[in-house]
Amino acid sequence: MHIVLYLIQILFAAVVATVLVSYAVRRYEVGAGVGETAGVGLSPAEAALGVAQETCAVFASILLYPLGFIMRDTDLSTLVRGERAVILCHGYMHNKSAFLLMGYRLRRTGRNNIVALNFGPASRRVPFFAERLSEAVKTALVQTGCEKVDLVGHSMGGLVVRYFVEKLDGATSVNAAVTLGAPHLGTKTAVFGIFKSAEQFRPDSALIAELNEAVPASDAADMSAIWSDFDSVILPHESARLPAPYANVKVGGGHVTMLFSGRIFDEVRRAISKNFSRQDFANGVD
Repeated sequence: MHIVLYLIQILFAAVVATVLVSYAVRRYEVGAGVGETAGVGLSPAEAALGVAQETCAVFASILLYPLGFIMRDTDLSTLVRGERAVILCHGYMHNKSAFLLMGYRLRRTGRNNIVALNFGPASRRVPFFAERLSEAVKTALVQTGCEKVDLVGHSMGGLVVRYFVEKLDGATSVNAAVTLGAPHLGTKTAVFGIFKSAEQFRPDSALIAELNEAVPASDAADMSAIWSDFDSVILPHESARLPAPYANVKVGGGHVTMLFSGRIFDEVRRAISKNFSRQDFANGVD
């Protein structure tokens, strides 16, 4: 027991150190005048609270991480007929355990068809994961009898959602898509990625260029980006915003804190609740 507690203490200390270093980098970037939010600071107490919340969120995510492999994958054949599915896409080096709390909260609001995907291995790239998302969407549409699904993606998962919507003709199958802290314009912190696949998140990568090579049509899918100017992973912060005509919602909090924040959950729930009715099946595909 003492050994376990000792290891947990070491893990927590490592998390604290990592988070502090990430915010030191953020402070340097903001101090250097990077991005529109440069110079817009928080009080010392607010900043300390934000760092503490991010530390707890990262630590909790690490403890929950094994559950992402222990939990059985959602059996899409058991989805409730007539109710639009919500498909959740996790970030880089994470798994579906990222959405344990959000999935629980969604079920508390009455949504039954919650599908959390596992993307792996981390050495693969966004287009590969987008193909997997496409397969899951097609299956969900058949099983629910609905014409559309709702999508939520955190960090890399947001790019997977966007790639599916814009590059794989997924727009017609999506009611609402929400990205949380996704590097739509890339992020400088990609240089710290463990696998070579992290290169795709750099601001000058081929993937980022492909996603931003054309201006979205005025009748583009209902997609919105939730971004934070206290995010220490997406630098500059504005890289997490989507181009017009998509909507952008600015919030506070750290990159991983987004997965646990009640306020951000409310924003997600509001976005994916548009046009929601258990009578969707009546107008859906039989």
